[in-house]
Amino acid sequence: MENKPRSEDRRVRRTKKLLAQALTSLMGQKQLKDITVKELTEKADMNRGTFYLYYRDIFQMLESIEDELLSSLNLILDEKLGETPPNERMLIELFEFIRMNQQIMDVLLSSRGDICFLHKLNRLIREKCISIWGITSEREGEFDYNYYFVAFGCMGLVKAWINKGCVDSSERLAKRVNGILEGQLIKRTAT
Repeated sequence: MENKPRSEDRRVRRTKKLLAQALTSLMGQKQLKDITVKELTEKADMNRGTFYLYYRDIFQMLESIEDELLSSLNLILDEKLGETPPNERMLIELFEFIRMNQQIMDVLLSSRGDICFLHKLNRLIREKCISIWGITSEREGEFDYNYYFVAFGCMGLVKAWINKGCVDSSERLAKRVNGILEGQLIKRTAT
């Protein structure tokens, strides 16, 4: 989870990072509901008391991680709102963010992830798109069909990219998505 505010002590950030890495690893193996604080803290090589200094339970910890990810994504999107229409640079930055957070994004977008995160992510991006493109409430229904078609396609593309270890560059992926968004991929395939 990059782009963290500097208000937390470095040791606190490091402790939370170790806990997040341990949780990510465990979520790669089992459902969140099956992970215990004891198991998590053993994996992170710390005591349970340290965990409880920062989190009420595993679910609250995951929610905190998700909120941090969404907040960072929101900052990236807000920085690019002035660039209308959104350009490849915004997509590149989004893909770089995903690459930097590859392990947690992989888990969150998997069957072991939190479906609420996917809904929050979609809501955030949808609201930004409506704002960027000036979609009126009269056009919102039409927009939703197109948005969800593209959004879930992009989610699938991101998941495939992560599954392949993010070997393609963010720039290449951004060009591909931008081509899809502009309808260029269909034109290129037909010729």
